[in-house]
Amino acid sequence: MDYYPLAYKVAGGLFSVQALFFILISVLAGTLPSMPAYLMVSMAVMSFSMAYLHPQFKQKDERMQLIRYKGLFYSFFAMLIYMFALLTLLEAGVNLTASMVIQMLIALNICTVFLSWVILSKKM
Repeated sequence: MDYYPLAYKVAGGLFSVQALFFILISVLAGTLPSMPAYLMVSMAVMSFSMAYLHPQFKQKDERMQLIRYKGLFYSFFAMLIYMFALLTLLEAGVNLTASMVIQMLIALNICTVFLSWVILSKKM
């Protein structure tokens, strides 16, 4: 029996609970969620995506290599769009620190890569 999908689901559940805790605390405080909340959400997305993709990624065939390649290719262009949007926000006068921008880009990149792999694995 393969225990990796179960481990990914448990990790995704733990990351989801942590993210919900951060978001609940920020809502109760009347502020925006902190940056670690976004990173926890992206880690939950990554874990649940890997739980779905693990049986397919085990196979190491040409289809999975193509899915990985196309997913990273699409994620590259998505990152360019994210950076353009953040640059536009910074030029518009939105107050963001470098740490916040980097954490946003990391969270968006993780979500984009893994969700593109899930979408491509369903289409191919």
